[in-house]
Amino acid sequence: MPGQHASNSVAEGTLPSPLSSASATALRDLAQELDTTLAFIDLENTGGHLERDRIIEVGIILVAPAGEPEVWSTLINPEIRLSPAISTLTGIDPADLAHAPTFAQVAEPLREKLAGRLLIAHDARTDLAFLRQEWRRLGQVFTADVLCTLRLSRSLFPDEKRHGLDAIIERLQLHSAGRHRALTDARTVAIFLARLYSEQPARLLEACRQQWQRPALPGSLDAQTLDALPDRPGVYLCYDEADSLLYVGKSIRLRERVWDHFYAATSQQREMRLVQQIRRLEWIETPTELSALLLEARLIKERQPILNRRLRRRENLFTIAWEGIERGSPRIVPLRDCDGGELYGSFANAYRARQSLRRLARRHGLCLKALGLEKPTSGPCFAHQLKQCRGACCGAESRLLHDLRLSAALRHLRIEHWPWDGPMVLVEEGGGQRLYHLLWQWIHCGYRADPADLATLWERREGEFDMDIYRICFNALSRNRGTWMPLAQLLSPSGPQTTATPGR
Repeated sequence: MPGQHASNSVAEGTLPSPLSSASATALRDLAQELDTTLAFIDLENTGGHLERDRIIEVGIILVAPAGEPEVWSTLINPEIRLSPAISTLTGIDPADLAHAPTFAQVAEPLREKLAGRLLIAHDARTDLAFLRQEWRRLGQVFTADVLCTLRLSRSLFPDEKRHGLDAIIERLQLHSAGRHRALTDARTVAIFLARLYSEQPARLLEACRQQWQRPALPGSLDAQTLDALPDRPGVYLCYDEADSLLYVGKSIRLRERVWDHFYAATSQQREMRLVQQIRRLEWIETPTELSALLLEARLIKERQPILNRRLRRRENLFTIAWEGIERGSPRIVPLRDCDGGELYGSFANAYRARQSLRRLARRHGLCLKALGLEKPTSGPCFAHQLKQCRGACCGAESRLLHDLRLSAALRHLRIEHWPWDGPMVLVEEGGGQRLYHLLWQWIHCGYRADPADLATLWERREGEFDMDIYRICFNALSRNRGTWMPLAQLLSPSGPQTTATPGR
């Protein structure tokens, strides 16, 4: 409870069973039905960020097909600061954690407790991800069979709107003193599952089987290979029998995303093609999702995977160039020929750029002649005859008012000017990784793990403006994601000193 101090020692088999005899009996029967030992587990963490936050408490209740339930719990020193909000929520005092064992110290006994057991947790994906991340920091891989009671609740009670642990406590009218403590919450999950098995065993077992169903894998890939995928951001590459690149994708959770391809293969044609043809899988871990987005876009454009449609390289892109209010009509020009001026949008060809202007004309009552879409003859434009133009072509509306509305209509397509005087480096950190992305005029010139290599990368820079890369980088800048600094400052003898803000 908030305000109480917690024991910092491991409690193993010394605590009385937190389960009633009825719940324990039901769970033993379920364990016998499933032919395994059930491990109800809950974690408390310093926060919800997988890379930044750490585990501070583990609580486990083991129920075998025979014998009494076994209890195991411990506080864990996260080796980072515990916020007052989390301390208040859990009732765990930072002083208790200072004297608790680290995860490295409990990793082996914890692995022994979980080995060969069925892990059962509420929102099991999150708990399993934090466990895997802790073992990953130790250079180890952790896998386990898992049952998620959150998914079971959604499956068995589709009419209920809320399925969190608090909602289940309320729905079943459970007494749960000490909420947000690992052992207490593990007990709640155990009681919930015992109640489900007692009241509707057939439905529960069927829901379990559906949750555990794994798709058929190609002969060249096995579950162990896919389980080795990290639960972190990155890019994955799928190859066919001839070692041609089939597909490039990205995700903040690589393992989950790749598995999704195989689950969807029975209902989606493209996924079926991928599963039928894939023979080899590679992946590249990245610090954050932003780096994964940049790397995915770059690889797709450079290597042209067979099954990727979005983000494919398009040659000879066109844009809408306009000098501004009362300074002439917009022009449809090749993007590569632009040098300065205001640019709006990126289009596969000139026809699509013109069609975009026509749609804006219909939506905003703009003049086709003023837009350069009709020859500048005397008399009103065709749209004015249909009462779709407000008359800039025949004096019914001033060119100033027309162009003000045109400026507002084009605003969502505007390509912002590069806000610095020189090349910039976007520094991305996460999960013990750091990448340096070199950017110039919104062009992604490449990335390196060692900043000393950026000088050579800049000298040999190549690439062209790409709308997808522009959107990724501009959104990152707008949302203050990553650290931006001038290349010259990063390479200076004194090293980086401050982050950069746009110059104009």
